[in-house]
Amino acid sequence: MTFRIDRIKVNRAGPLESDFEFEPGDLNLIYGQNETGKTYVVESLIKFLFKTNSRAPVNWNLRGWDIAGKAIVSGLKSDPVTFTTSGQKLEDYWEDGLGLPRDLSRLLVVRAGETLLAEEGDGVGRDILKDYLSGEGLLDRVASNISATLRTAEIQGSQIIGNRAGELKTRDRCEKLLTDLQSLIDKVEEDPASGDAHSLRKEKEALVAQLETLEDAKRYQAAQLAGQIQGLRTEKGGLPTEGDLASIEANVTTCISQEAEIKTKSEDLQELESTSADFQWTKHALDEYRQLTSGAGGGGHRKVFMLLALLSVTGTVAFGLLGLRVLLIVSAVLSVVFGVMTYLDLKKAASFAGENTELENLKAEYRNRFGSDLTDRATLQTKLEELNKSQILAAPLREALDELSEATGTLERETAATLEAWTGSEVPAEEWRATIRDLKERNVGLQGQIDSIGIELTAVGVPGHEYVEEDPGEKWDSERYAEITKGLSVTDEELRQEEENLEMLKARVVQATGLATSDWEDLRTDLRDKREEAAREYQKHTAESLAKIQVHTVIEEFRVDENSRIAQGLERGELTEPLQALTGRYRSIRLDDEKGLVLTSDSDEDYPLASMSTGAREQTFLALRMGFASIAMEGQTGFLILDDAFQHSDWERRINLVARTLSFVQSGWQVFYFTMDDHIKDLFEGEGANMGDGFRSHSLG
Repeated sequence: MTFRIDRIKVNRAGPLESDFEFEPGDLNLIYGQNETGKTYVVESLIKFLFKTNSRAPVNWNLRGWDIAGKAIVSGLKSDPVTFTTSGQKLEDYWEDGLGLPRDLSRLLVVRAGETLLAEEGDGVGRDILKDYLSGEGLLDRVASNISATLRTAEIQGSQIIGNRAGELKTRDRCEKLLTDLQSLIDKVEEDPASGDAHSLRKEKEALVAQLETLEDAKRYQAAQLAGQIQGLRTEKGGLPTEGDLASIEANVTTCISQEAEIKTKSEDLQELESTSADFQWTKHALDEYRQLTSGAGGGGHRKVFMLLALLSVTGTVAFGLLGLRVLLIVSAVLSVVFGVMTYLDLKKAASFAGENTELENLKAEYRNRFGSDLTDRATLQTKLEELNKSQILAAPLREALDELSEATGTLERETAATLEAWTGSEVPAEEWRATIRDLKERNVGLQGQIDSIGIELTAVGVPGHEYVEEDPGEKWDSERYAEITKGLSVTDEELRQEEENLEMLKARVVQATGLATSDWEDLRTDLRDKREEAAREYQKHTAESLAKIQVHTVIEEFRVDENSRIAQGLERGELTEPLQALTGRYRSIRLDDEKGLVLTSDSDEDYPLASMSTGAREQTFLALRMGFASIAMEGQTGFLILDDAFQHSDWERRINLVARTLSFVQSGWQVFYFTMDDHIKDLFEGEGANMGDGFRSHSLG
């Protein structure tokens, strides 16, 4: 089964100026200069196809781009599968259906020229060999043809212990030269005033920046404190003043006092008003008593009325006979009047007998109401006068009570309204004092906060016009400010001393490089060249010495099962053929106990992979990657993503690498090569010209 990418779409974002849409062939070239989105497309493919979370088998170390798009892959199922930034990834299909290693992705993708398969010193690591060669141990070999010096030497840690002669003496000499040159480079690497002086300048800049930040922090803290004070003052301004609270508290006291007075007066009035019914009864009883008692003594009046009526009638008759009309009329009227009065008196006298019973009832009621006997009219009159006094006292008391109640009600309503306005809600009368007390405490508390923050603001000592409203991200610390200020003074002095040593440093560099110039840039360039030359010599002698010492070391005990599988795996044609084809020099590879992977040349010389040049390592890693992938796929083919994997190789090696890549494609693999290198672009386009539709290219930007 072959799985390959059928279509890629990456939505425009980041450095990508437009959507990237691509239908790949067998060999695919994506070219883009810096800042055109090449890396963005590579990382988009990784996010589409592979797991990138914390549990992923490979740590991709991707940037935080907001990536969108898709990649369509065929060969996983009967129908092509679409991959996006979410959902299932290739690892899910490899594990569940295809039986491929979960970390196969690290073989299929080479990012930014980093062909390393692992972080181990040789760039491959034991785990890779275990996973893809079914090995469990180390491959041990013995080499010969080693000098006497190295046969007696041994490796302890990172040190070679032995007689400091021959190759080791030469290596030590190279190491010392490299150390001396590196020491000079450490001092002049950054700028003309580099080394300690440069560090001190950076330190000074950092200290000054810290002081500026702290000063901004102080200004910001002052602004915050002033804002807090203003907020507290605003809050306090929304509360009643102490005078307002004292006034309302006096009103509450007055209300309570007047309520007590109202209660007392109400009780007094109630007592006075309780006699009202007795007063009305007594008043009525006095009138009734007069009526009842006046009939019993009226016989003398009746006789007078009868006599006067008789005389009036006699006069009327006499005056009529005499013809005295006026006197006749007067006498007639008087006779009528006295006749009526006599009639009424007689009628009253007739009913007096029944009225005696009513009088007894009246006396009984009096006795019931007042607990004493009614003896005469004077008794009633005295009692009425007594009750009338109570009525007279009740009227002003009632009026005073009404006025007091009205005044108290008004004061209570005003107090309730005031407290509601202050608190925002209705306050029951029983909670008035507690509410006033709370308001007083809030007033005192707010003022205390204002005073406390005011003291703090004064201590900060920042004028109002220097306040800073933007948070600098640092908290004001006076002790730290003083400490940094002191440190800045010390740094200034040290910098002055270091700058005095710059000319002496320049003289040392001139002596080391042999370049008589005062230009720091020229001195740095030549110094780096000398260092690189020395490093190459040192690495060369170190690699040769380490290789020969390791080869000479005989493994006393072989782990036969483990070693045989690793040895057999490293001898497989899937590994040795691309290694030979890509390097043109190395025919085999083995695993050394100390040095890791060691390559054997056509001339039977051993070269530890960790000590090889960058270009040679890239060729070797690419060959191993292709070999391991072929072994893991077990006859199946897939795709390979190369992000400028050849950029460190020289031009002659690039031709071979591109040719080997083409042969890899011809064996059934799909290859994507991303580059910003014009030479590599031309090489791929030259090879692809003969492939027809099998070669596809795209230029970014």
